[in-house]
Amino acid sequence: MSTIGEPPVPGSVLLREVQEILRTFRDSQWTGMTVNVHGMRIAVGKHGPPAGARPPAAEATPAATAVAEQPAPRTAEPAAQVPAQPTPPAPASGVELDLTGCVAATSPAVGAFWVAPAPGQPPFVQVGDVVEKDQQLAIVEVMKLMNPVLAPVAGTIVQVCAANSEFVEFDQPLFWIRPNDG
Repeated sequence: MSTIGEPPVPGSVLLREVQEILRTFRDSQWTGMTVNVHGMRIAVGKHGPPAGARPPAAEATPAATAVAEQPAPRTAEPAAQVPAQPTPPAPASGVELDLTGCVAATSPAVGAFWVAPAPGQPPFVQVGDVVEKDQQLAIVEVMKLMNPVLAPVAGTIVQVCAANSEFVEFDQPLFWIRPNDG
């Protein structure tokens, strides 16, 4: 393992390298891409996984999806046994959830979305909870690194946009927060 100022371990892939690869793909005109970097295979597609790629355990979404070849076995399963948070009840037919004035709390990285700090523990937050600015709302796990999802503003959680253990993308809205007045 390297420390600040030292070169990375040969053959290792840094989180920022993966983020840059995915950012480059997102900004390109490509619809799919597979990259092999230091023994790690990254396959992404803008409309689902590219042909020949295994989709993640969660159902593939129309947004870009990344698949790592032969992922390492997980030693800890944060919130894996916590039931996925139900999405808020669907508004009456033909009526959209009013997100006017709401602020998105977005994913800090590409990875697995976890609603609780550990298996069997309650979720950090639920729809209707009042949160403070910079309060932890969830975790996005990237290569066994736990990245906190923080509230960008103080307010009330209006919507949770991802399910527990779902694969999420960098900058994807995960929560909608209605800011407090004043």
